Amino acid sequence: MAANNFQIPGIILHSTPIPELRAMIGEVIEEKLSNFRQPSETPPGTHKDYISRKEVCDLLQISTATLFYWTKDGTLKGYRIGSRVLYKTAEVEAALTEIACTKNKRRRA
Repeated sequence: MAANNFQIPGIILHSTPIPELRAMIGEVIEEKLSNFRQPSETPPGTHKDYISRKEVCDLLQISTATLFYWTKDGTLKGYRIGSRVLYKTAEVEAALTEIACTKNKRRRA
């Protein structure tokens, strides 16, 4: 046995320079992480077709009570699947209407 090696059953300690040890550990970690990477279901920049109530509330910055009333009065259309209520992203975006800014504009008689 060499003077710079120490061996225990199942464990081998070896004097390796720190930069080389870091490179070896980095390679192992990169290999293991590559097994966990899943391709995303939707490419970046695209929207899902249906979004949940919470996502609609976050998007519009409203409460769930407001969303309930907007669904009830027809402002937004919800789709029930079992106990879940989903909304079409396109319909939520279409429900947003632009308002004309009349501040500092002269009215014509």
